Amino acid sequence: MKLRYIITSILAAGITVAGCTETSTVDPDAYQAPLFLQSSDSKIVFDKEGGKAVVTIASNAKSWSVTAQSGDWFNVSVDSDSCLVVEAPVNNGSSVKTDEIKVAASKGEESKEVSLKISQRADGSVDLSSDGTANCYIAKTNESYKFRADIKGNGGKDGKSKYIETEGLEIKDVAYAELLWEARNDGDRTMSYEIIDGTPSYNGGYISFSTGRSEGNALIAVKNAKGKVLWSWHIWVTDNEVTAHDHIGPEGNVIAQIMDRNLGALNNTPMDINNRGMIYQMGRKDPFIPSRSPYADYSGITDYENSKDYCSNKPEWNKPNTEVGDGTGEWEIDSKFKAKASFAAPGNIPFASEHPMRFLVGYFSTSYSWYIDSSDEDSVQPGLWGEEKTIFDPCPPGYKVPGKNMWGKAVGDESIKTGGKHGDYDETGVNNEFLWNRENGCGRVWRQTGDFYPMAGNIYPSSYSPAGTTPYNYASGQTFYLTSQEKTYDSEKKSQSCEHYVAAFNGYWAAYETRSQIFSGQVRCVKE
Repeated sequence: MKLRYIITSILAAGITVAGCTETSTVDPDAYQAPLFLQSSDSKIVFDKEGGKAVVTIASNAKSWSVTAQSGDWFNVSVDSDSCLVVEAPVNNGSSVKTDEIKVAASKGEESKEVSLKISQRADGSVDLSSDGTANCYIAKTNESYKFRADIKGNGGKDGKSKYIETEGLEIKDVAYAELLWEARNDGDRTMSYEIIDGTPSYNGGYISFSTGRSEGNALIAVKNAKGKVLWSWHIWVTDNEVTAHDHIGPEGNVIAQIMDRNLGALNNTPMDINNRGMIYQMGRKDPFIPSRSPYADYSGITDYENSKDYCSNKPEWNKPNTEVGDGTGEWEIDSKFKAKASFAAPGNIPFASEHPMRFLVGYFSTSYSWYIDSSDEDSVQPGLWGEEKTIFDPCPPGYKVPGKNMWGKAVGDESIKTGGKHGDYDETGVNNEFLWNRENGCGRVWRQTGDFYPMAGNIYPSSYSPAGTTPYNYASGQTFYLTSQEKTYDSEKKSQSCEHYVAAFNGYWAAYETRSQIFSGQVRCVKE
């Protein structure tokens, strides 16, 4: 029997109608919006173990129906939020199972149909968490994967935040997994849909997903029955193998094994937009996408010190990347999206975890901390990122955020100069008094190793920003490389907040200095 079953869902109609090119008077009672029918995804790919996947159906029809081509190896239902819930058991056969679900709706004389292709692999998925859990996993294109979704981060410590004490380490009450966003650095909308292939599924404490044909980055979350985000994971899709090598510190000794690129980047090639890693707020685990603007070309500049274009902050060089692909999330990057007023641990960490696509600005105008509004020692030095990897660390298994004195030797609260302007260097771009070579190709080279670090910019939403600007800053002209090294607590100082040491530089200067927690930047992970 071809149509094994039919499900009908009754919906409350209501969508936004696009404007017209002509102005005319329409009787509100006579006007009827055209039929709208859309699904959040067009494909579900289950692994051998099966699982549950949820697909959102949006329509302004009073009802829509669901038909399955065969329906003999999976179940379909409609939940209270009018979402399709597709569940598949274990595939004990030796071949791939395929099927198709069709959703149809009608309104007056109009009718529409959308299709959802379903498949289930006969072989197992690669377990990305087999060597340890983390908040980020590295994947390749056109593969099937799974990872543990029953534990937060690496299952380790939480600094001084008291998060584990109040919220726990286990992830409980999971109803389903959901793709929040997927994107390429260039913001290509078509190819951004090709990073994660189909809707992720959840089964027995694991998330399963397949990658598509495009490299890029994505965020997958688990939610409870009410749609609350319980935890989320960064999926870094790159076919260019990520490697690590010796990092020689400011005093000339090997102090770490460092990644060959920024976290989330596809390469480390100067002037290539794909050398930009994801952007992170200090102490948070979830990534933000860097600007989609190409790097600025400074090759025609002859007078770097007096040029108005060199390392400037032009809006055309800082176009936002708010792509989500087939994801269901929405970016919240604006000064109006504040953290909550919080004066005790665990502060805003639960709120941040529930809102992984919100860039958190301090609740008070004088606050420079997204975490907590307090000046006690545990708040100023909370250790959300630590010398020992924490559950909030954004790096993949085996890696962590860099620690002490990575790109400079801290001396109290001083800003340590580590690089200068063009005129301070010889014809080869080197000055042995500086740790950073001269800017070249919208970045600088760490003299001790020859590693290139791009000026990928940052995000800083401000209500004081001039009209026409974006919350993205200096995507071709400045950068911060973040560390877990926190500023020392000052018992004599009444008002203070958490600050981290960063490697900061543009084309005019470079320094190892502290920046407030609400600032953001790049992460170059090191081996644990």
